[in-house]
Amino acid sequence: MDEIKACQEHIEEALDDAVYGGFEMPILKAFSPVDKEVYKCAYCEKLPIYVVENEHSHTI
Repeated sequence: MDEIKACQEHIEEALDDAVYGGFEMPILKAFSPVDKEVYKCAYCEKLPIYVVENEHSHTI
């Protein structure tokens, strides 16, 4: 798993999943899409405002 997009309500779950999912060092960043594609929170239908990734994943 490279990254987890999450809304405000689900950020704690995303961080927990990252830690237990084997991310070497999870990093929390503000989510800002670079194209017009619509993204959704990994846990619900809301728009994400955070992305949890590891230090080796690609940049959004």
